Amino acid sequence: MMDHNEMMARMISKPIAPGKPEGWDGILSAYADCLLQVQGKLTEDDLRRFLDVGARVFRSCCQEEARQRWTAEQLAAYHRKPRVDY
Repeated sequence: MMDHNEMMARMISKPIAPGKPEGWDGILSAYADCLLQVQGKLTEDDLRRFLDVGARVFRSCCQEEARQRWTAEQLAAYHRKPRVDY
């Protein structure tokens, strides 16, 4: 099992796939996809904490650009995926 320092080091040093640059909206969408995969294994408090982290990332890194491009509803609709039951 990884500790906090190892997780941070891996996230910071992990290269992205060549030719696959993503904007913040694609990254948050991928994060939501990951949460969909594991949400059945998480408590409500755990899921809330993960969503809070996603919200903080958005607020600190992406909010101004998003405000200029979309409303929250438009952004959610753009990344809406069909419901999949796990």
